[in-house]
Amino acid sequence: MPDLWVAIPDSSLSDEQTRRDKSIKIAQFARACSIFRVKRIYIYQDPLSQFERDDSDLLKTILRYLDTPQYLRKIIYPRMHQLEYAGILHPIKAPHHRPPEDIKRVKAGDVRTGIIAKVKGQLFVEVGLGSLVPFGGQGFEGKKLNVKFISPYPNLKAIEATEEDIIEYWGYEVKEVPSLSKLLASAENTEVVIASRKGSYFKNVEAKLAERAKNVQNILVAFGAPKYGVPNILAKEGTSTKPYEFVVNMFPNQGTETVRLEEAVLGTLALLNNFLPASNRSAHFK
Repeated sequence: MPDLWVAIPDSSLSDEQTRRDKSIKIAQFARACSIFRVKRIYIYQDPLSQFERDDSDLLKTILRYLDTPQYLRKIIYPRMHQLEYAGILHPIKAPHHRPPEDIKRVKAGDVRTGIIAKVKGQLFVEVGLGSLVPFGGQGFEGKKLNVKFISPYPNLKAIEATEEDIIEYWGYEVKEVPSLSKLLASAENTEVVIASRKGSYFKNVEAKLAERAKNVQNILVAFGAPKYGVPNILAKEGTSTKPYEFVVNMFPNQGTETVRLEEAVLGTLALLNNFLPASNRSAHFK
């Protein structure tokens, strides 16, 4: 199965009035992307919408916070105003959010997300086991990374995990890009899907997209802003949707005047999930 990527604008929160409501909306994005195993979330600059200056920072901060295992949050995220309502947000509970565990039960080959610590010149990783674990690798203090244990307790030691070491869904990364048009044009070995009310009905292109998905590494789904769709945003950037074959309307029989962005993300990913082949990185839980 190809990796799923999504692109949402930095104006995604422009239709919410309070930081509480904005935080809840971001958590809905995080939950939807995690449910359907999205590997990357792009936040692109919206050239058309007016919105509060710190919305983009709030969006990326909470997305990254929710993807971080609970045992690392106090280390990586000090008290900050962007996380004022973090306590009311639904957790993701993806496989990489391991619960606290008895260090004696950790086996060679287990993988956890950690952060590098330095003690008396030696590197260790904090991985939520109650004590630091010696780290056999390179890195700087404070770096977040995935580690694999190569020996069991009492000689526990960890090295940086490779992609092949991780057989489960392991969360998403968040990247900021300056424009949607440049992102779409630069995506290599990637099938672009543009969600638009002006697009073709998804049923009409579903079979062709499913066939294309067998031969690409990624599927990138681009969403518009609360006030402006992808065609408007691309037009403002001097291009259009014409180069892209899969401009699709995922809600052809909608019973409401509009489909909110968080609803569009959830519904679109659900439809894509229904026809994409099963992934070898599905969620597995202990």
